[in-house]
Amino acid sequence: MAPARSCADCYFRVHDLCALPRTEICATFRPASKAGLTPPAQAPLVERPAAPVAAHSA
Repeated sequence: MAPARSCADCYFRVHDLCALPRTEICATFRPASKAGLTPPAQAPLVERPAAPVAAHSA
């Protein structure tokens, strides 16, 4: 089970960079860690199948 996250665990709140008067996490939440600010994981790119090429008749 994942530990519960709170606004107090956010990188921006820990470093006094948050200007939001909230106590619950928001869309910009990034976990505070010793490694510093890390970007969120991106979804993998999935290649779409090539569209069929129409035959051109002369």
